[in-house]
Amino acid sequence: MSDAQTIASYDAIAAAYLARRQDRTVMAGALTRFVACTRPGGRVLDVGCGPGFDTAALRDQGLRTVGVDLSWGMLHTGRGVYGVPLVQADLRWLPFAPVWDGLWVNAALLHLPRPEVPAVLRRFHHLLRPGGCLYLSLKAGQGEGWEAAGYGRPAPRWFTYWTAEGLAALLAGSGFAILDEWRDELPQVTWLNCLARRP
Repeated sequence: MSDAQTIASYDAIAAAYLARRQDRTVMAGALTRFVACTRPGGRVLDVGCGPGFDTAALRDQGLRTVGVDLSWGMLHTGRGVYGVPLVQADLRWLPFAPVWDGLWVNAALLHLPRPEVPAVLRRFHHLLRPGGCLYLSLKAGQGEGWEAAGYGRPAPRWFTYWTAEGLAALLAGSGFAILDEWRDELPQVTWLNCLARRP
């Protein structure tokens, strides 16, 4: 994850990130689709959970959720706000057994350099039970590199951009069956969304 600088940036902007992003209205459609795909009452891992707002939203839909993030600042900011289990770990080496009914990976995989992504998707496939669902959101575009602006201070973070075709090929190569794909066109960024299942 071009680790140290990206983590330090998220640690530094954690409070501002929580304040700006805690209204999850923009995620309502994706959350609804994911919940419909996931076994009622199932175990869900929120990978790259930040402060845990989606972890809590999924819990409120009846799922048993755990949030995981590499930024201690993000996790610390969310503790006491959402009342969900939060674990510090790297999404490339998640320390969990393969018992999950769903993986919610919202705006997290985009911080990995492109060559690292296939192995991570294979690990995600391993962590899911047969029939389990994976939700991914990534920024649409070409290339990868550092972006410095955000949240009122310089906060360099690494971003890798994706095409729908490239993402679909990687998911298929990792053993996933794609259930749904859609784009969210926002003023400054287009998000690719994908819902896939481990057969």
